[in-house]
This record gives sequence, structure tokens and C-alpha cells, in this order.
Amino acid sequence: MSHHCTRGDLRRWRARPAVAGSAALCLVLVVVLFFVCPMFTWAGPPQRISIGSGSGYLSYPDAQATLKLQPGDTLYINPGVYSGLSLGDLSGTAASPITVKCDPRAVFTTASPQFNTFPNIVHVRFENFRFESYKSTCLKITGQSHDLLFKNFRLKNVSGYSFYVYDPTKVFDGTKGSTFYNFKWEDVVVDGKTDGAAICNLNYSLSNMISVVLDFEIYRCTFRNFDNTQQAFPVIGLERCFNLEVHECTFSDIGMAESPIGHNVCIAVAGYLRAHNNRFTRQWANDVRVWPMKLNALGYGGPNAVNRFYNNISWEKRKYPMYEHNHVQQADIDKSSGCLSRTASEVCFNTLFRSRKAASSKDPYCATLVDVYGPDVTIKHNLVIEPEVDVPFDPTRNYVYHLGAGQQLGLVVDSNRVFPTWAEARLTDTETFMPLKTSPTKDAATGRIDYITEDHYHHDRYQGAVADLGAVERQKE
Repeated sequence: MSHHCTRGDLRRWRARPAVAGSAALCLVLVVVLFFVCPMFTWAGPPQRISIGSGSGYLSYPDAQATLKLQPGDTLYINPGVYSGLSLGDLSGTAASPITVKCDPRAVFTTASPQFNTFPNIVHVRFENFRFESYKSTCLKITGQSHDLLFKNFRLKNVSGYSFYVYDPTKVFDGTKGSTFYNFKWEDVVVDGKTDGAAICNLNYSLSNMISVVLDFEIYRCTFRNFDNTQQAFPVIGLERCFNLEVHECTFSDIGMAESPIGHNVCIAVAGYLRAHNNRFTRQWANDVRVWPMKLNALGYGGPNAVNRFYNNISWEKRKYPMYEHNHVQQADIDKSSGCLSRTASEVCFNTLFRSRKAASSKDPYCATLVDVYGPDVTIKHNLVIEPEVDVPFDPTRNYVYHLGAGQQLGLVVDSNRVFPTWAEARLTDTETFMPLKTSPTKDAATGRIDYITEDHYHHDRYQGAVADLGAVERQKE
């Protein structure tokens, strides 16, 4: 039987080689992309990967590879009681960080030191951690780590360094990669602490340029019941630290368990910081103690590289001034090989109420607003009420500042007020510290400070040409 070809048959036969050729070309392209472009991956939706069987120590030194985590994923710690956690080599991205999150029924506790090391952690969020009766460092951050968030942590009755950001091999070489940078603590509560700072990079050197830290932020955190029975230590202790911001935090009952041993402090910084809108009470310590320095690299040595302490409220404090500005020795500047130079402090719009000289302690000390040991300090628009209330008020005393090392160059003091009694200051109450309409602090701050646009409660600082003294601005009726 013969078959006669039609014109349609010819078109179909001619099309077959083209179809086959296109399929072959697509296959070749897929193979090339797979083998020649190893960075090409098939991105799936974010996943949640769980770890922890209810007890023991959790250790993943090569976490990303072992657990096959990708940017945007969540590493979830199951319910249980664990002794510690170590994670290493874990990286998200700025747009898609990795989240490490604890179940509400997960808790860490230990009576003995644990390693708890976190090397090379980048763009990672740590959330909902609980440490109870924890006698060890909670997290030690090392290596090439940056852009980290610690949120909703609860630490109860802990000892040792809680967050220790330190690597002895990480020496500043002028690059940002040789620093730790962009760390944030938010809604962290430390309640009950002995023997070590809550957040630190301490090696007790101002200028050896090891573990330099940049752009750290501590926000809406609570630190209370720190027992310094055996030794003095800061709540926050950061050396070689530049552009730190501590704001809207609460510090209370610091170093009150025994008579003081050494010099306690809530925030100790060698470098420069902005500390504003914080509340301090019943602390046997400076609220802030600085060794003022700026970093002559990476943009951290400009006109804003100064310490700024403003809109803070401190009451019932013991022994030490609210703010202490120290003199950085020339030997420390020289040791930094040109990386460091001295900088200034600005102490403005703060309220200090009912400080105590601690006259019955082993080492009676003044409890003024500012202790000045070095040059270049500006003190403006502050309010002091009932200073050193445990001894009689002395009208000849200077309760605004104390010159601990004699007269200093660059000292500017203007528009501060001291009231021997609460009644004379005429504030609303000891909760809000807001001036009454008849308060002599109202509209008494002359001259504008451009970077202070709000008060302690984020109300407008300047409702007209002038402002009120102290941390709180009276609101219009």
C-alpha cells in the first residue's frame, strides 16, 4: 500500500528536528548551570529545623553545614533542660537573617562552666532564651561575627560573663572585618548576678586593640540585683568600644548586698557612647564611667565621636557620682599606634534625686552629678535634688561636679540647678519627675542643644525657645 505525502506531513517532519534541537539545548544549559556555576541553588521557602531531645549539651560547631540551614531559616530549640549551647559557622543575610529561637519550655542551667562558643556568626537573631541558676558564660562570641540580635532573653541568678564578645586573636588592622560590629540587645532581663559583667569584651586594657567593638546597641533592657560581694565588676563593661548606644534601660540594686569592694559601675566604657533615657536606682556605683577615646579610622573619629549622657534619671544612688569622666593616660594613647585619641563628654538634661554619700561605708565618697578627672567636659541643664541626703546639706558645696584631679581645661558648666529639698524643686512625683507649672526648673534651660530633641519620655524637648531643666519636660495642659 502506497502512502502519499501531504503538505501537512512535510511541515510536521520538518518541525521535528527543530523540536529535538531545542530540547537538547535546554538540557545542555541546565548541565552547564549545575556544574559550572556552583553558586546557583534552588531557593526554597524558609524552613524550621529543630534540635534538642530534652536534655544534655547542644553542640554544632559547623551548624550551617550540619543542619543544612539557609538564610531565612529558623533553628528551633525544643522543650527541655539543657546545660549549654555552642554554634559555629552560621550565616544569614541582611535581608534574610537566620533565627535561633527557644521554645518557651526550654531552659539552660548548669552548676559548672561550659564552653558555649559562637565563632563566625553573621546576620543571626537569637530569641527567647532562658538561663536560670547558670554558673557559666552564657554566650562567648568569637571569630568573624557581626550583625547579631539578642532579643527576649531572661537570665536569673547567673554568674560569670553572660555575653562575652572577645577573641584574643582578633587584632584591629584598620578594617571593619577586624572588629565586632552591629550587635543589639533588646528586652534582655538580667535578675540576680555575681562575679562578672552581663555584657563585655574586657581584657583590662584600654588600648591593646584586641576585640575592638563598633556600633553596639543596648535597648529596653533591665539589670537588677547584682551582688558584688567578692569583687567589683560593671553591669556593662566595654573597652575599645566606639559608638555604643544604651537607651531606655533600667538599672537597679547594683552592688548592694555587702559593703563595697572596689569601684562598681553600671556602664563602663573605654571609647565613646550615647547613654540616654535610662533609669538608675539604688546602685552602689557610677551610672556611667568613661575613659573617653575616639578611633582614628573608619569614620569613628569625627565631630560626633564624643560621649553624650542625657535625659537620664537617677535616684537613691550610693557613694559615686552619676557620671565619671576620666583622663586617658598618654601611655595608653601611644600604645595604640595612632589608632586612638582623647575625646570629650557632654552631660546634659539629667535628673539626680536623693543621692547618698554612703558616709558609713569603708570608703566615703562624694555623690555629685559629675566627677571630672580629665579635660573637655560640658555640663548643662541638669537638675540635682536633695544631694548627699545622708549628711547635712552644705550650701558652700558644689553638688553639680567634683574636680577629682584639680582644675581641667575645656570645662563648660552652665544652667544647672541644685535644690536642697524636694519641696523647693516642685516636681509632680518621684515616678515621673515632671515639673509642676510653678517649678523654678520650668523654662530655665537657656540655649539649644541640637541633638537633644526629646525628653526622657520622648516628648518634644523644646516647645518654645527654651526648655525645662532635668530629664523631663513639662507638658502643656
